[in-house]
Amino acid sequence: MSIQYSSDSQYAGHLPQRDVSSTARLFNFNRPVYMTDSVWHDCVELMDRNGKTIDELAVLQRLRHVLFMASSALHGRVKDVECEFRIHRVPNDKKARHPEATTLKIEAHSDQFNQPVITIKHPNE
Repeated sequence: MSIQYSSDSQYAGHLPQRDVSSTARLFNFNRPVYMTDSVWHDCVELMDRNGKTIDELAVLQRLRHVLFMASSALHGRVKDVECEFRIHRVPNDKKARHPEATTLKIEAHSDQFNQPVITIKHPNE
């Protein structure tokens, strides 16, 4: 799994983010796709009680789930789009055992260089 951490703040309004473009291509995203660290930690990362990743394959499956739902929410629209979508995920806290619904937001926009990008974040980010 190839996930890059990006400290470059040009894509997500100065929020720390991860470049998930290589996996996003599987879902027909044809532009760079970034996910805020907040979404990554809440919806993708799967940690044990010691803060270690539990299962890389499970993390990849969780990432694919978020990207599939984001792709479905876009319905082929590609320019200056903002829309919310819901996913079910097991929260990354020590108490949760069952999937819970959460709302995410996808933005298709241009970066500071006028290049098309997509950002997946929480609605309040």
